[in-house]
Order: sequence, then structure tokens, then C-alpha cells
Amino acid sequence: MDGADQDGSLTSVERHLVGSVENGVLLDLADGWPIDESAMRSWDGSRAVRASVIRNIVRGLLAADPDPCGIRLRGAQVTGRLDLADITSAVAVELLDCLLTDGVNVKDASLTNLTLKGCHLEQVSAPALEADRLTAAVLRLHCTTATAHTALGAVTLRGAHVGLLDCRGAHLYNDAGPALRAEHLCVTQTVDLREGFHAIGTGDGGTVRLVGAHISGQLECDGAHLRNDSGPALVADWLHVEQSVFFRNGFTATASSEMGAIRLAQALLGDLDCRGAHLRNDAGPALAADGLRVELAVFLFGAILVGAGTNGTVRLVGAHISGQLSCSDAQLHNDSGPALLADKLRVDQSVFLDRTFKARGNGKRGAISLRAAHVDSLDCRGAHLRNDAGPALQAEGLQVTREVYLHEGFKAVGSGDGVAVDLRGTRIGGALSFDPARLEHQSDRQARLRVDGLTYAGLPQKVSVTAWLDLLRDGTPDYAAQPYQHFATAHRAAGHDTEARKILMTQRRDQLDRYALTGHTARGWARLTGWLLGYGYQPGRALIWLVATIITAVILTVCLGSHGGLVQARMPATSPAPTACTLVEQIGVGLDLGTPLITTGARASCDTTNTTTGQVLTISIWTLQLFAWVFATLFIAGFTRAVRKT
Repeated sequence: MDGADQDGSLTSVERHLVGSVENGVLLDLADGWPIDESAMRSWDGSRAVRASVIRNIVRGLLAADPDPCGIRLRGAQVTGRLDLADITSAVAVELLDCLLTDGVNVKDASLTNLTLKGCHLEQVSAPALEADRLTAAVLRLHCTTATAHTALGAVTLRGAHVGLLDCRGAHLYNDAGPALRAEHLCVTQTVDLREGFHAIGTGDGGTVRLVGAHISGQLECDGAHLRNDSGPALVADWLHVEQSVFFRNGFTATASSEMGAIRLAQALLGDLDCRGAHLRNDAGPALAADGLRVELAVFLFGAILVGAGTNGTVRLVGAHISGQLSCSDAQLHNDSGPALLADKLRVDQSVFLDRTFKARGNGKRGAISLRAAHVDSLDCRGAHLRNDAGPALQAEGLQVTREVYLHEGFKAVGSGDGVAVDLRGTRIGGALSFDPARLEHQSDRQARLRVDGLTYAGLPQKVSVTAWLDLLRDGTPDYAAQPYQHFATAHRAAGHDTEARKILMTQRRDQLDRYALTGHTARGWARLTGWLLGYGYQPGRALIWLVATIITAVILTVCLGSHGGLVQARMPATSPAPTACTLVEQIGVGLDLGTPLITTGARASCDTTNTTTGQVLTISIWTLQLFAWVFATLFIAGFTRAVRKT
């Protein structure tokens, strides 16, 4: 079987192949025995089939009436490069467990079915499988190994149009460029890179390139392994997948690139599911998806993502997710930048950073950055956030339609010049549930929180009035009136007037203690009104002082009047000596002298004497009258809110 025909045209193996094509049967040169790579390498010429013969069969030159099953060949060594470029044929090609040491070229071909299952493809100076602009209903590379050494790629599908791309279990290697290069690939069904798909590439081009590709079905990468030690693992900017993208069940991507391990910038996806994925990049983001649009949801549930640099571990800057973003139980790590950088992110449903979610970042941009993001709700219950050189949660200008949950074990540890949690200008349409007990700043206790401009509906949940006020006063770096005012307004709206007054008094004390009120006169007046009026929110204090002044006046007149300070003012001419005033008259004089605008008429019959005691009484009464007028005026001013300036 290994010799050539007498005319030198076809070997016996090749004649059998032509016959199998005409009869629609499989030609198995291994007789059903298992085949591995070492066995392929040991084959002699008895299994050889020239690539030119396969080409001529596909062209219809050797098999006059080919069966619809086409070429079905197993266990063969294809000699020469299989060149089907530019061929349009209805003859299917199915090579099983074959060795093609010079690779395959199907550029610009139009085929019904190209299956290379369990094959080994090799090429040094060109792609092992060159399929740019190929048109095929089915392209299968199931469990096939392709090895190349070229910047063009080990397998190239640039501009190809296929119905189904099945690369399950395939192993693609290239030490000089991408492993799979498929820019602008168009697939009407599914791209399947599951079941141990393994790709190793080299360089900035990435290991797998799907830039601008369009997949009408799903992109399935569950359990796949992508690696690039000098560039990205997957470059899929502007990728359009109408259904789901799966990076689950042990999917790993390892890269070393400032561009990111997985790049999905400006991509349009139906769904992105990375549950349990492991992404690692020691030079940039693990997932870089600026401008990503997802019509359903993004799941990073239980994923482990490690990145480096100021671009963050996960980048979702300007992304739009129509469903939810779930990072429950995920772990994000970056020793030199943010763990999650999602400024201007828009999520139409909930954002879950909850359960055992952990994020560790480093730098001024925050471990988690949600600046100017728009989300429906934010759930961080149980999350642990840490930053050794900046904020743990940076959410300045965040807008939340419904609730924000920062309790049930939520912990945030910040450091450096920033605060642990920055909620400046955050607008929350629903409730804020917040437990401040686990906010920490490694070097400044008063840098735990910043809430200038924070608004929310109703009262803060899961936090007492005292704890919230303690945090505003002792946990914020600067005095700001708005957080107190908003808190007081919420309590007043709930009918809690006592709490509202307490809040506003605390605000005034904080304003004074932090020297936010300038000028000695203004500060002095504020301290005086605080002592006497509770900064205008407790005018009853002045009334108490007024009553105390009146009582003091009465006691003085009684005590000093009984010792010669008061005598009867109307004495008969025949009276030998002044007559002391009665107790009732003394009390009346005390009331007259100590009460502003009110008189009992007691001084008409009882008045002070010219004695030393009488003079002391007179001076004391003048002083008490001054205090009485001051307290009365302050009471009126406090009652009419004239001194409530915060």
C-alpha cells in the first residue's frame, strides 16, 4: 500500500482515499487504534497522503461523484502544505488524528465543512492553519494542536465567515505572535473554546485576538487557559457577541501587559459571565473593559483577579450594563493601583460587592473607584476594602437610584492623604444603611469618612443618631454644614424635633471646635449663645437663667433688707426711728428689682436705705437687673430663632 502506481500518479493509500470519498466511508489507517503525538512521529511512508491529492479531490478532479460526506481520513501523515486557498467546493474535509507538518492554507476558500479533529498542525514561517476570509458552514479544530513561529499567528481567521467554530480541547502555540488571530471574524452560531482549550501566544498582539469580531451566538470559554508572558491574553476590543460570553469553571488568563489580560474595550455583549475565573496580569489590568456595553448582566461571582498599575485590576470606565454587576465573593488585588476602577460606570440594576467580596488596592484613586457612576443600588454588605495609600471606597459624585448598603460586616480601611470612604456629592434616592464601626484610617482617625454633599432618603439605617454624629464630628477631616443639615432635616421630617435640635447643636459645636467660624467676636458670641441658649435651639436655658436671677434678687432683698438694707418709705413724722419692711414687702421689692418690665409696686412703701447694707443691695440689684434684661432678650431672640446661624 505504500508504493506508487505504475504511472506514478497515486499511491495505494491515495487510491483508497479516493474510493472512500466516492463511497462515503471513513478511511482509517490506524484501524481504530488510539493515536497520540508520539505515534504520529513514528509513522513511515505507509500512512502518507500528499496534500496535492486532497486538494484535487476537493476540486472534484479525482473523485468524479463524491459522496456528500466528502473526505473522511484518519491516522494519515499529510505531506506538504495542504493548500485549499481560493477553492470553492461542496466536498467536506474531515481529517481525524492526522499529522500535517506543513500546516493548512484555506485562505479565501468556500467550503461546507472543514474538520481537523485530533490533528497536529505545524509550520515555522507561516500560520499552522491559515484561514483568513474562509467561508465555511462548520470549522472544527476539536482537540487539535497547532504550533507556529510567526507574527501572523498560529491559527488565523481574519475576516472569516463561519457558521460554527468548534475549538474544544484545542492547543494552540506560537512563540512569535498570537495563537489565534481572528480580527473581524463573523460567526453565525457559537464559538466554542471549552473542554481544555489551551492557547499560548507571545507579544503585544495578544494570545487570542477577536478584535471587531461578530458572534451571533455565544462565546464559550469555560475551562479554557490563555497565557502570554509578554502581552495580553485576549484582545477583543469592539467584539460583538449577541448572546453570552462565558469565562467560567476554571477559566484562567495569565498575561503581562499594560493593555490588560482580557481586553473588552468598547465591546457589545449580551451577557458576560466570569464566575470562578482566575485572571492575572503583573503589568496591567486583569480585565480592561472601558466603554463595554452589556445588554444583560456581568458576573464576577467568586472570581479571583490580580492586576498591577494605576489602570486598575478591573477597568469598567464608562461601561454600561443594562442588568446587574455581581462581584459577590470575588477577590480583586492590586499592589500599585485600584482594584476596581469604574468611574462613570452605568448599571441599570444592582451592583453587588457583597458577601465575602475583598478588594485591595493602593494609591490615591482608591481601592474601589465609582466616581460619577450611575447605579440602581449598591450592596456592599460583608465587603472588605483596603488601601494602604489612599481611599478604600472612592464614590465622589456617585448617583444611586435606590438603596446603598454599607453594613453587616462591611469594612473599609484607608490610609494616606485620602479618607477611608469618600461619599462627597453622592446622591442616594433610597435609604442609606451604614455601620460606621468598621471604618478605619491607618494614620488619622478623623479621615475615616467624607460626606460633603451626600443626600439620601429618610433616615440613615443601621446607625444611631449618636454614632452618626460622632462620625461626622470625629471621623471627617473637615467641618461641613451640609451633612448635619441634611441629617437634621430628615429627623424633622420624621417628626423627631428633639433629635433635630441635638444634631444642629452638635453641628454648631463642631463648627467652633474646628475653627470653621472666624473672628473673635463671632466665636465669642457663638460660645455665649451656646452656653445660654444651646445656640438658639434651647431658648429655655435663658428662661431658666432669668428665673434664677429673679430668685437671687428676692433672696438678696430678703437677706440684706432684714439687716437694714430696706425700710419703710412712708414713715409718720412722729415716728422715732425707721421701721423695717415686712417679709412680703421685701419679696415684692426683690421681684420689682429682678423682673424686667414687671412691677408689684412694693417700692412705693419699701425702699433701700443709705446705709452700707442698703448701698450693697442697690449695686447688687443693678447688676441683677442687667443680667435679667440680658436673659430676657436672649430668650426672645432664641424663641424667635434670631440667633440660629449655622
